Amino acid sequence: MFKQGFSLVFVRDVTPRELLIRFGCTEASLQWLTSSDTQELELEDGDEGEGAVIMAGACGEWSFALQHWGARILEEGVIEQIAAGTDMVALISTATAPAFIHVHDGHEVCGFDPGLPHLRSGADPDRYLDRMAQAGLPTDGTAVPGDPVMAMLRFTETAFGFSLSQPLLMEEEQLTGRVPDDSA
Repeated sequence: MFKQGFSLVFVRDVTPRELLIRFGCTEASLQWLTSSDTQELELEDGDEGEGAVIMAGACGEWSFALQHWGARILEEGVIEQIAAGTDMVALISTATAPAFIHVHDGHEVCGFDPGLPHLRSGADPDRYLDRMAQAGLPTDGTAVPGDPVMAMLRFTETAFGFSLSQPLLMEEEQLTGRVPDDSA
């Protein structure tokens, strides 16, 4: 999918615009860009101290937000801000923080590292055991066969019904915003 890492967040019953605002993007920064344009914007402005660039779109009753390379979702208070009054699912694959997190109204339901799915956290850590096993995420401590991140993506597709096509993520323009550096 994205070899250099990503964070992909789904939020129920929140518009893409509202999701970007909850991430901390400014209204003035919102524009329609493709994924490659978003990556170029991040690379061009990265040395100037600009904040994270996040793109958002719709997926049924859920909106999604994609951040290339980073994980703003893991910054202090961001999960609570995004998941307030709704469900949120985050899929993170960065060099330092691979993770699946399901949050309801700001409270973690279930979370795990896809490479160590037997170590789960949250109020209901065993909620998805059957679906995890079906997706290739063993919950008994045995090694994950194949790519743990791909297994995490398969798991979330079956557990939540998310289905984002490559053209949607890579070619179609999505609403994109920037989080100012001083908002972290």
